[in-house]
Amino acid sequence: MKDTGIASQLNTLGGANTYRFKSFKQRADEIEINVSRRIVRDFDEPEEHGSYFAEGVKKWNELNCTKDYTDFLRRVTKYQQSLAQVLYHKDDIVCALEEYMSMEHELVVEAMLDLVTTLARDLQDEILPYYERLVRRITPLIKADAVEVVEAACNALACLFKYLAKSLVLDLRPTFNLLSPMLGGERQKANVRRFTAESMAFLIRKLRGNALQQFVEHVVHTMLECAPTRLPDFQNGLALLFFECMRNVETQLHSRASAIYTALLRELYKEELDGERLEDNAVYVLAASVTKLCLHYTRRESAQQLWEVLFVDYDVQARAVADKTTQRIQPLVILLGLLALATIVRKGSRVSEYKPLFQRCQTAFTIAKMLANDVEASQMIDNDKAVAIMAHERIKWLVGLLMQCNVQDMASTGKLMLDMVVSNEPMSTVLSMALTLARLGWAQWNQILLPYLIRITVDHWAENRDVLLLFWTELFQNGLFKVQTGSITLTVTSRGQVLFPTKTSEKSTGNGKTGPINIPQELVDWLIAPVDWKAVADQQQTIPTTEREEFGGFEDGASDVDQDDRSTSEAPSHGVASELAIKSALLCVLSHVSVDPSVLLDGLHTLIGQLVAAVTQLTAQMAENSEYLQNVASNSGEQGDAMQGDDDSASMALGLFTPKDGRLYWGAYHQLFPLVSLLGSALKLEASAAFHASPRLVAEKLMDSWCLILDHVLPAHSTNPLLVESMFKAADALKFVTTTSRGGEATSAAIKQKVAAALSLQQLEHLVPMLEHNLTSTQPSLRLWTLQLLSLFEQPLMNPADKSATQEPCTIVEMGIALESTAGGMETYKDRMNHLRRMAVIASSGRVPEIFHNVFPYLALGQYSLNFSYIWPDVTKQLGLLAAANQQLFWNAVWGLLQRFNDERLLIETGPTPEAKKWLNSCAEARAAESELTASPKIDGHAIECPNLARFNRVFSAELLRLANVDGSGLQNLAIATNCPDLNRVDYANVQKQLMTMLAEIGAAAAEAHSKPVVQAFLAFIRYDFGWTSSFFTKHEGTELGLDVDLTGVYAVEHRGLLTERGRRIDETRCILWLKLISKFRNPQQLPRAPTLYSLFLRMITRGDNEMQRHALGCLLAWRQSGVHPYAENLRNLVDEKRFRDEIKTFDLAVNGQSINIVHREQLMPILLRVLHGQMMVRNGKASRKDGMRIRRAVILNAMVGVTQEELRFFVGIGLETFRTTILRATPRELLANAESPEPFSLTFNGASASTTDKMDVDSDASVLDTDEQSSISEYVGAGAEMDNVSSKAQISFLHLQMELIRSLGIKATPVFHEAFAVILSSVAWAQRELDVANDELETLATEQTGDDSQTTEDSDADNDSDMDDA
Repeated sequence: MKDTGIASQLNTLGGANTYRFKSFKQRADEIEINVSRRIVRDFDEPEEHGSYFAEGVKKWNELNCTKDYTDFLRRVTKYQQSLAQVLYHKDDIVCALEEYMSMEHELVVEAMLDLVTTLARDLQDEILPYYERLVRRITPLIKADAVEVVEAACNALACLFKYLAKSLVLDLRPTFNLLSPMLGGERQKANVRRFTAESMAFLIRKLRGNALQQFVEHVVHTMLECAPTRLPDFQNGLALLFFECMRNVETQLHSRASAIYTALLRELYKEELDGERLEDNAVYVLAASVTKLCLHYTRRESAQQLWEVLFVDYDVQARAVADKTTQRIQPLVILLGLLALATIVRKGSRVSEYKPLFQRCQTAFTIAKMLANDVEASQMIDNDKAVAIMAHERIKWLVGLLMQCNVQDMASTGKLMLDMVVSNEPMSTVLSMALTLARLGWAQWNQILLPYLIRITVDHWAENRDVLLLFWTELFQNGLFKVQTGSITLTVTSRGQVLFPTKTSEKSTGNGKTGPINIPQELVDWLIAPVDWKAVADQQQTIPTTEREEFGGFEDGASDVDQDDRSTSEAPSHGVASELAIKSALLCVLSHVSVDPSVLLDGLHTLIGQLVAAVTQLTAQMAENSEYLQNVASNSGEQGDAMQGDDDSASMALGLFTPKDGRLYWGAYHQLFPLVSLLGSALKLEASAAFHASPRLVAEKLMDSWCLILDHVLPAHSTNPLLVESMFKAADALKFVTTTSRGGEATSAAIKQKVAAALSLQQLEHLVPMLEHNLTSTQPSLRLWTLQLLSLFEQPLMNPADKSATQEPCTIVEMGIALESTAGGMETYKDRMNHLRRMAVIASSGRVPEIFHNVFPYLALGQYSLNFSYIWPDVTKQLGLLAAANQQLFWNAVWGLLQRFNDERLLIETGPTPEAKKWLNSCAEARAAESELTASPKIDGHAIECPNLARFNRVFSAELLRLANVDGSGLQNLAIATNCPDLNRVDYANVQKQLMTMLAEIGAAAAEAHSKPVVQAFLAFIRYDFGWTSSFFTKHEGTELGLDVDLTGVYAVEHRGLLTERGRRIDETRCILWLKLISKFRNPQQLPRAPTLYSLFLRMITRGDNEMQRHALGCLLAWRQSGVHPYAENLRNLVDEKRFRDEIKTFDLAVNGQSINIVHREQLMPILLRVLHGQMMVRNGKASRKDGMRIRRAVILNAMVGVTQEELRFFVGIGLETFRTTILRATPRELLANAESPEPFSLTFNGASASTTDKMDVDSDASVLDTDEQSSISEYVGAGAEMDNVSSKAQISFLHLQMELIRSLGIKATPVFHEAFAVILSSVAWAQRELDVANDELETLATEQTGDDSQTTEDSDADNDSDMDDA
């Protein structure tokens, strides 16, 4: 009987229940193997027979009454009367124990394990010959499913080790070989490694001197010989083994812990460090895991044993290297790594005093300095990789000490360490250390480390300005530089900007003289250095896949040449893409550095002038070469009209010819998106500087920049978020400087008039058509910044409610700002909706001026792109108020957005592609994950990893790698991230769904008033997206049901799936929403292509989907036919899952029944029969059970008993639609030609020429049959080929339907059975043909394998004959 995994245990945790249930894992975690607790009991002597084994047998004789144990008892009873008998018959007893331990009977196995311990206690050393046999029999039981057996097996092992300890400790290696698979050498269950380690720990503690070292050496060699796939688990198992040897009770370490740990270190010192990191060495990983386990288990006082071992060995190794008495530096490097690890684990809570650690860390830096300066000492070292690892570990240890130590320790020793690091270590190492400390949140970063970084920047700017630029950009852009504004220090201004000295170092000038370095001036000079912007725009922007692809590296020696002397036509060797990254990084750094306002404003004005000229020229060139861009310009940015041109021109202009996985930007003028974003960043910085500069100095330049962008850049690039934001901030700054005087200075009257004219109502009327479409954007920041920009202009007056009312400024834009400024989360969404309601009230009142008519509908439609479903119904409700008040305004806004989904290129907003957003989000998530504290999983109940240590290692390694090899990839990635403020994923399929839902709920009247584009869009969707109806249009081309318009202009088929997800369920949902909309039309007979629509709806009600049937039926009922309308409620009940069963029982379909008027049958029955046929295929609700569909079919077919033959043939013909081709080609010609025989399969109800509305959605092909073709019953056998296009599932479903048809209708099915019989025979022929083909393939495969085997045998025989001949 196996353990079920749940058992009741005594409740010791409190509560009303006496017992509580525990899982297998919970009970296994509570098992503890400790034979030392049994020592006192083991001194008791056996009472009766002088044999512990005999007493054990007697005890279990009372506790175990199973048949198997009784058989065992009969077998050993005659051997256990005395200790002498046990000794004499030990072979038989051991054999019996082995046999019964192998049984799958938990009660017997538990008893046998206990008897093994008593036997070992009796035999002592006499059991040694059987030791290996017993261990091999016991160890598999540790993996048993019963906790009791697991505990008994572990205790049996422990007792065996205890009683044989004196013999085993002479050489413990064979015992370890027996147990190594249980320690992770082979795959094991959870806790098995822990149980094995606890059982063996008793023996290892007894090892002394050379025996201990030999054992550790053997363990290490066994681990190194382990398979690579099993090495991590084996390392963890061995770490648990050493930990169990070293730990004691109550968070203390055992007295043998120091000796065991020292033996492990001695073995580790023999290793050669061939990898790039210490973690690449398996033995170091083992020692580190043991150290972490011990530190997790102990407290600060009890951990001193480990610290003493590490300190003693470190002092010895450091003295040997310093005195040049050793060539091996590996032991010192290993100890550095272990000391750094011990310092960081558990946030330094195991460190009692930091002063000794700082002193020894200082020793490491002193040795490194000696090796760097002393050639003789460096030549003695035999491992260069160890020296590189030492540099890494000493910096890591110092960072760990700085993070954990207190201010007093830092003031006394830490500052000396930092002085030594800054003086002797490479600059990139110091910068990486600074970034690591910043990301880890070191509290003293600004106070202690920032002065060093400023000094490094000034001293090394001339030689390493690229690295320094990357460092400061990383620091500022990622929010690592945190300072409270208002506090003034020597390095930070009151505005929170870094203050660089102006005369600290000197640089070389062109005439050979030297001059002072002014870092802010150097940054500005670098910013305005000429660039070939055309070459930048021509560069293909793709998503980086590798570091080298992202950026080609900085130009060699570029720092030594003055940028002003560089020719503008000379392309930099590091690649033109880097110029954008450098300029973006410079703007980021300048925004956080204290710069003279006049110098900064002059430089920014120069850069803005360069960018405006370049963007204007390149925009004109692109528009000249693209028909699509010309159409966009001529239609004032309306892409819908622009798409009417050359399709390839539009796709190329939008960037769709670039492979999907490589697109970084797309949209109109996407090549210029980085340039325009850079222009926006420059203008934003200029606006920010204007608040702190002289108004007279800044006003004219800022106004000039603002007007340049407004006139030349914004019309073509109005959707760029950074550009719109910068325009808002520049306008805000202009208002500020023209209304504020600083230091007695004020702007001139001319400038004030110019600013007032620029922000006038007339200018607003020019700007609103350019920007209002941004309010429907899927980017929340673009919507907010657009509204904020519009709010700075002179606002128009509200339309008066009556003639006597006073006019007031329009506040709808301010309400929109309040709406977009409110977060869309669960806590604040009600406030957001309140703002939207206020806007709806004003918009529906008719008082909003014409210039702002579209603000509310556009902004409301933009809310559907938020990934927050709670607000969508409320948005629909508020748009309903507008639809009731101004139907045309509502329709223009809603349909204008909805028709973009017909050509998904219209949905593209210039900026990053979805793939680029995904890549940027993954980079951001990976970077955030580096700094997060994540819980580490426990291994067999013990925590080996430390979350703080893991976080520290991730951050330290990332920052060291980021600055170690500067190739510009960091700047490039930062620049791309800067250009993309909104990276939220937009579910365009859901946006379309919400728009359709809203239109169906509140916009049916508006849609019916504009029925032509609605019908065209619906038919285009049905034709190109809804696959099972696409054949309808092909079959009816040229007929009255065909289309007389070309839908390709309405629906861009080749661009489906560009932004919206595709799938059967999504298409079905969209189709249902279309049907829901059309079902609310009041006069569907007047719709364009009404006959075509009616035929489509007839086809849709045959589909086995209750919801689609219900809405398609609603569309048909909207026709209000005289023969159908009286039965509308009955039809609705038939498509209602809850009412279907009652309705089908009470609604009589018979000709002579009372439910249907004979006059109405001609119009009603085509719809009713289709509905019933669709209901036979429904699989929802109660019908989804195993036999539900069969029962439903039987009920429907029973209801068909009283219908006419024509109606029955019509009903069966609906199911035969899929097999029409088979029927027409397989039915004997004489049956089709005989006038007295049943009529051929017809799709016209009642066999007569009925109206179009009574026809099925497909026509008969009988007229196209070849009259000369010979047909007979034998042709049924060859008809199987006609079924190739019909799925086997459809054929099986059809056969089930025919069985139900015959069972329910019996002989009444005869008139229609000849057509079904043709399909059945064709299905049989098709199935037989498929079986024959499969059998032929199997036979061919078997023949080939037989031939290969025969050839192999012949080759083997030939080789044997050759060998015989040679012999």
